[in-house]
Amino acid sequence: MLSNADPVQADTETSPKVAPARNDHLRPWLPLLCAAMVWLTLITRIPSLLRDADVHWHIVVGQWIVDHHAVPHVDLFSFTKLGAPWITSAWLSEVLYFAAFRLAGWAGPALLCALSASLAFFLLASLLLKRLPNVPVMILVSGGIAITAFHTLARPHVLVFPLMVLWANALVEASEQRRAPSLIYLPLMTLWANLHGSFTLGLALIAPFALEALWTADKSARVTVALQWFRFGALALVAACITPYGPESILVTFRLLSFGTTIATLGEWKPALDFGALNPILICFIAGIGYVLYSGFRLPPIRLAVLLAIIWQTLAHVRYVDVCALVAPFVIAGPLSQHLSWPQLQHRRKVVAPTRRAFVATMVALMLASGLIVVTKDRLPPLVPRVPVDKLKELQANRVLNDYYFGGYLISQGVPTFIDSRAELYGPVFLDRYLRAISLDDLPDFVKLLDEYKIDATLLFPTTQAVGLLDRMPEWERAYADNVAVVHVRRRSR
Repeated sequence: MLSNADPVQADTETSPKVAPARNDHLRPWLPLLCAAMVWLTLITRIPSLLRDADVHWHIVVGQWIVDHHAVPHVDLFSFTKLGAPWITSAWLSEVLYFAAFRLAGWAGPALLCALSASLAFFLLASLLLKRLPNVPVMILVSGGIAITAFHTLARPHVLVFPLMVLWANALVEASEQRRAPSLIYLPLMTLWANLHGSFTLGLALIAPFALEALWTADKSARVTVALQWFRFGALALVAACITPYGPESILVTFRLLSFGTTIATLGEWKPALDFGALNPILICFIAGIGYVLYSGFRLPPIRLAVLLAIIWQTLAHVRYVDVCALVAPFVIAGPLSQHLSWPQLQHRRKVVAPTRRAFVATMVALMLASGLIVVTKDRLPPLVPRVPVDKLKELQANRVLNDYYFGGYLISQGVPTFIDSRAELYGPVFLDRYLRAISLDDLPDFVKLLDEYKIDATLLFPTTQAVGLLDRMPEWERAYADNVAVVHVRRRSR
């Protein structure tokens, strides 16, 4: 009978069974696996990392800084804006790329780029694992790797990827804890401001997370929280001004914003999506929308506003894919953790750390594979007009009307440019006139441009509309052509 039963046995029989903890061997390896995947993928396509012509002029500027022990304040490389005020907000990145180039040739900048991207995704995976289970972290990191793949180039913006991850995590973590970030993160902003002009984005992110911390804090603590965030924001602004140019680096961002619709015609400022073609960005966005509609996942209003702003900028400008990949996961990680009930479930998993022998063996295998790949792969930049530029030098052309893309290579060869990718130097009026002229949207002005700037040669893509017109103009003749570029010269200049 129940009255004669052992009370301990009765309790045991009626108490709910607790599931035993599951061993998780994968979790400690995930950051390293993500970083290794990025690293090995990138170093197998070194020429692709060098395909952007900007790497040429960034290395030249880095060499100039090292040689002169100073940073430039005026244009040194064009004949249309020679001596005009110009600063480089990426001076430290340029020095690093020059040092890498000097050390290892063209493989140097590519490997530096790959190392920075790998570190960024290692940090992203590590920090997301503090909030989320393995599978969502793998999905978010893999999606980030996919959408940044085409924009991971040997250029200054990639060197700030790790800083962007650390900064975003610091802001989100502080906001969730209803406090301001620690002041130890301020040096990140100073380093960011000297590496790339996107540091202004880091400053802009302070406001929404400060507002969220203030919104969710107890009423009695809101004044304290507001003062903490105000102090952090003010000091972050001061930290961003600790550059050779002071606050002038911030003004460059506003100059670019003043370009209006003109800037959308330039490379990384173009819209990121062609909705008529399937690409990683479109796949990730559709998958995200599908998950939200299926699962009922919701974001708090401020987080939703931040995420929508990031998505909008990503759709508007290619360069924001990096922000979408490295910042957006932190925006959704906390609410997603609650949605998945991860705080309640994680105690059922026991993380098993890898053995030292397994870790060492993995690192040795990774280094051997890396060395083999780097040694056997081509390391030269593609789409470089080497022969056409040699022809221009042979013809002693001094004032060359060049395609926008060729500006960086011309600078590296000591040929003054008509235009290059330093859009903030040339300004919206000059840039708009140039684009309309070579596309023959304003044919009379193209002819006027040739005379106004005393152009004695042109270096244009074979597909540029102005090439066909130059072939038909009696005072011009085609001097050289290949699948990369076409050279025309004035007949009287020969």
